[in-house]
Amino acid sequence: MKKFFVILIAALFATAAIAQVESTPAADRMYEVVQEAANESWMQISVEDAADYIFDVMPVVVDVRTQDEWDDGHLEGAVHFPVQTIGEYLDQMPADKDTPILVYCAAGTRGFWATAYIASLGYNNVTNMRGGIRAWQEAGFPTTN
Repeated sequence: MKKFFVILIAALFATAAIAQVESTPAADRMYEVVQEAANESWMQISVEDAADYIFDVMPVVVDVRTQDEWDDGHLEGAVHFPVQTIGEYLDQMPADKDTPILVYCAAGTRGFWATAYIASLGYNNVTNMRGGIRAWQEAGFPTTN
């Protein structure tokens, strides 16, 4: 199922790229990012590994859920950049493109899209937390309001 989803995403982007009259640098980079996503576990991390990553590396933790979801609880120290309006928060992203960034949503899908988008902007160290905050909470890790 996971491979089907990745292939479907790649096909959608390939179709959009072919439909363009003129290629743009952003479209070319997004296509490259999606192609990289075909690799197993691309830019994904388990919640257990994410907990260690947060403690050891101290990445910028980005919650891409809606305001209501954020208000219900989020990871301590996270910043809130809803995926629907993530472009409005680009001025708050780290200037250093090598800064570690951990992205999460409710279950992983929006986090994947946000991770791909952030990577397409040139960030080299961005990871999505597989399973999102639901998996985080199911594993017994804390959240804050």
